[in-house]
Amino acid sequence: MHLMKKVKAGVLLYALLMAAIFSLLLQFYLNRVLATERQNQSQLSAGKAYLIAELTQDLAKDNSGQFTFNYGNSNYQRKNQQILIEVHLKNGQSYHYHFKEENDKTKEKTTERSAEKNKAALEKSKENKGSQSNN
Repeated sequence: MHLMKKVKAGVLLYALLMAAIFSLLLQFYLNRVLATERQNQSQLSAGKAYLIAELTQDLAKDNSGQFTFNYGNSNYQRKNQQILIEVHLKNGQSYHYHFKEENDKTKEKTTERSAEKNKAALEKSKENKGSQSNN
């Protein structure tokens, strides 16, 4: 009789040990899933805030002002050839950005370069289509 009780106790201890190991693995896995989700939410919020800041930079005309967007609002202020932008998202997070102010000449050069690249790409695609139709 004593042997049977020892075996039952051993099986019970083994089952308890396996349950403890399984619960530790499950806890580790769930913590990793939650951490990944928090990181993804943080990256999404930061991306939205940066896009709002870039739009604010493009739309800013005065020395200071405010814009309201679907995901939050932004305040901007121009100081010493910089534009300081503060973005407040609807979920309560705040982000601060400092952008260097571009001159009109710099903007024109950038626009000319992009126009030249687009023109060259268009010509190249026309050449490729012409050579494909001849084959």
